[in-house]
Amino acid sequence: MRARISAAAPASTTVAMSDSDPIVLDKTRISPSHTEPISRVGDSRWDLTPLLHKPTVAGSQSINFDTFPPCFRSAAKRLVWLCVNVPTPVEDLERPTATRSQLSVGSIIVYAGFMRLWMTWLDGQGIRRLDGVTDDVYRRYCSEIAADGLGRESRANRLFAITRCWLYGPYLPDTDTLIRPYWENALTRADVLGDVKWSAENRTPPIHPQTMSALLVWAIRFCTDFSADIIAATRTKSNPPHRPDLDGLTSTERFGNYAQRQGTSSKRIPGFYPANRPDQRCVAKQFIGWQLGLDTDSVVHLGSMDRIFGDLDPVDEAVLSVPITGTIDTRPWTGGINFYDVDNLSRLLATAAFIVVAYLTGMRGEECRALRHGCCRTTLDEKTGQTRHLIYGHVFKSALDESGNALPAGSERDQPWQAIAPVAKAIEVMEMLHPDSDLLFPLRAYTPLPNTDADKSVHPRMIRDRTTDLISWCNTKAEEFGRPHESIPADPDGPVVVKRFRRTLAWFIYRQPGGRIALGIQYGHLRGHSTDGYGSRVASGLRDVFPMEEALATAEYLEAAATRLDDGESVTGPAAQRYRDGVRLYHRQFGGRYLTNRQAAALNANPRLRIYDNSEQFVTCCYDQSKALCHPARDRAARVEASPDVTNCQTNCGNIARTDRNIAAVEAAIEHTCGEIANPAIPLPLKVRLEQRIDNLQRVIDHHRNPEGCR
Repeated sequence: MRARISAAAPASTTVAMSDSDPIVLDKTRISPSHTEPISRVGDSRWDLTPLLHKPTVAGSQSINFDTFPPCFRSAAKRLVWLCVNVPTPVEDLERPTATRSQLSVGSIIVYAGFMRLWMTWLDGQGIRRLDGVTDDVYRRYCSEIAADGLGRESRANRLFAITRCWLYGPYLPDTDTLIRPYWENALTRADVLGDVKWSAENRTPPIHPQTMSALLVWAIRFCTDFSADIIAATRTKSNPPHRPDLDGLTSTERFGNYAQRQGTSSKRIPGFYPANRPDQRCVAKQFIGWQLGLDTDSVVHLGSMDRIFGDLDPVDEAVLSVPITGTIDTRPWTGGINFYDVDNLSRLLATAAFIVVAYLTGMRGEECRALRHGCCRTTLDEKTGQTRHLIYGHVFKSALDESGNALPAGSERDQPWQAIAPVAKAIEVMEMLHPDSDLLFPLRAYTPLPNTDADKSVHPRMIRDRTTDLISWCNTKAEEFGRPHESIPADPDGPVVVKRFRRTLAWFIYRQPGGRIALGIQYGHLRGHSTDGYGSRVASGLRDVFPMEEALATAEYLEAAATRLDDGESVTGPAAQRYRDGVRLYHRQFGGRYLTNRQAAALNANPRLRIYDNSEQFVTCCYDQSKALCHPARDRAARVEASPDVTNCQTNCGNIARTDRNIAAVEAAIEHTCGEIANPAIPLPLKVRLEQRIDNLQRVIDHHRNPEGCR
């Protein structure tokens, strides 16, 4: 029997496993919350859940070796065991790689899946042992996966699973040892995988502005206006009223007495439409039982009520006696909360709270789902007198140990997220909605299924499904209240999913007029709203969201500007030549290219490319700090993070250029103003001011069309 090895063993030791051994050698890697027995090597199914430290991973994480070809099951177990217990010797590769030597649970399961595909294919080729694999076999398998039409990344992942098997060779018996895959040769790798078509651009589509804006309005409305009523209804439903007058009576006797009273009075009882029979109104048995002081479970097991209620008519509504305080446009948002709607409304409220927190903070989805009760702390800034909401949580993407491997439980974030009041309110709502949960967004808050794992957070797919439900509910309510302008339109790029929130926030800030200034107003960290540099974003925890989005927005603007210049667009103003030089410089250096991270950083840092469109003032700003009149106390030292204050643009500033595009906007403004003047109801003083505005705007047009004659 060969000696067992530890994770620190030299790569000359061969692994031996006993069927009675646990699959995890290092007990310190097991999650403290796991109390169940650990899988043994001899088991057909290995449960890797004990290695999970994240509350964001739901469900069982296991590998079923019965799905592997019988001839490869022992080899597959050895390879998975190594992946769990021994760092992959990636240093044996003759090429640089960012591959981690210790895989996460999810990555191990993916690795096992790729191995199963590989071994199943080998079995179909009549190859029963890994030492029977030759270069010709490798080439045939490469042709096989290429014929499947997989993308480059998918092919690379499938093949690197085999590479990992080869790297573990020193720990394996000869029968399980592979020869070096031929694609690990630098000269042939490109031929196998094809050219790299990578770009630093985030390919996740942002949520359409109209969809996101309307969705955010409703989500905040749920948290601020509807939440108190929904939470009150939830608590009321979970605490049946105590009926001392019915003490000593069985459940059936209580229902019988109730039916007798109703039969001699109104002959009506509460009813509802069940989901599986929406056209048939049934007796609201659970609601009646709740009124009689019974819990839901005891009512469910009572069976049919036809004999007890006889001919009583189920026409009344099962409405809880909860006062409605929330409104939509001064009207109560609902006439009352139905007993059978409480759970759904609770899920919709939890969904709205998640949207508010995830979107308005810019957190990654996993970071948001891992938040816990007490994560938000409110402080008072003694210098400014402003209230600050700080959110403390964990990071996972950049949480690495000294070897560069992912920390299973993540790590506490160095700087808290700084948030605005609606986020703090949404967190407060979740803490009140589920006070007995340690997680802020527990899985059970989003699903009607019973016996949900209390230690796991909501899954992104469930947020997607519940968001669809929320949009449908909001659109129905908008129609009910005669507010079609508040309907949430469908997004042309598909469902609203968690990973799109972060991209959408960055898109809004860099693509919408005044977006960066709005960010400063939201987070209260742009002093005087005069700069939106990266340094000022650190406290918000959003710094890493922006560089590429900023570069892409700048590139789009300058690319279009270069096209307009080539088409003969006129440019006037003191900064006209700097505008032309900057646009042409951009076109020479970056025009028509995918932007890498390095190129994006270079574009953002180049002072000659700091050209901003200020549509509100009908100007283009070629920003130079030393000339900027928007900053009365401007610093003449060049700083990459400085930018113009578009709310304080001065018409005599030396940074101003005006293009034909700006002038077209001026002409549109004049036309709009003329329409206002033509309104007979307009007061005379306002009419005079509007006429003065037209005169001022016309002078701008005249100066642009004839700059020499207007001097």
